[in-house]
Amino acid sequence: MKAKPRALDYYRRMLAAQNHAMKQLDEHAKIMLIARSQEVPVNSEPAAHWYFVISGAVRRSAIRSDGRRQILDLMLPGDFFVVVDGNEDLTVEAIAEETALASYSSQRVEQLAQRDVEFARELRSVAFQTLSRIQDQLLIIGGVRAVEKVGSFLLALASRSSNDKGQVVLPLTRYDIAEYLSVSVETVCRCFTSLQQRGAITLSGKRTVRIIDRNVLRRRTNMIPCGSAASNSDPTYRPEL
Repeated sequence: MKAKPRALDYYRRMLAAQNHAMKQLDEHAKIMLIARSQEVPVNSEPAAHWYFVISGAVRRSAIRSDGRRQILDLMLPGDFFVVVDGNEDLTVEAIAEETALASYSSQRVEQLAQRDVEFARELRSVAFQTLSRIQDQLLIIGGVRAVEKVGSFLLALASRSSNDKGQVVLPLTRYDIAEYLSVSVETVCRCFTSLQQRGAITLSGKRTVRIIDRNVLRRRTNMIPCGSAASNSDPTYRPEL
């Protein structure tokens, strides 16, 4: 995507307003706008390259032997991630329109870490946050029932990106959520309806979820399975979303 100078200036100001681990390197950061489904370009440097999500969302995924996609990590605004050249089995791509990233040279990152102990400590914290995201995902997809997975997913997403009103703007489509949770898109839609009917959530438009009762989402053992067959009467059965 060819970015306009004004757009780049806008996202650079957004970056400047955020307090993050690589703040010292912001003046050297390259601002990139990535369209939905576009891969994050691999830098020519042999080492890993660092990225910070300013807006939008990014997924790291792999294609299974049966052709299905498995999302391995989901990066939202405020998250860092690393892209390593040479790993052809994994893809890193935007899943929201006009995803804005700040790109940091690994060489500059390493040089600063070597001479600044506090920065090196911040860098370790970023690595631990990445591991924590992956651990949380493993716990989510390890749920016994699909409705447990969807409920846990919404709680995890709310802890990372909800506003003061408890509203969560979903950066993923229903298809993306299905791939993230390793279930079918029809099952995801039925689970959203089930959670609505129990008063746990309300839906506003295509992508906005408001969490009404967190206890219902946490009460996994009492949740009723979402079923296995799609229903045309399901108000949230919209796989195209």
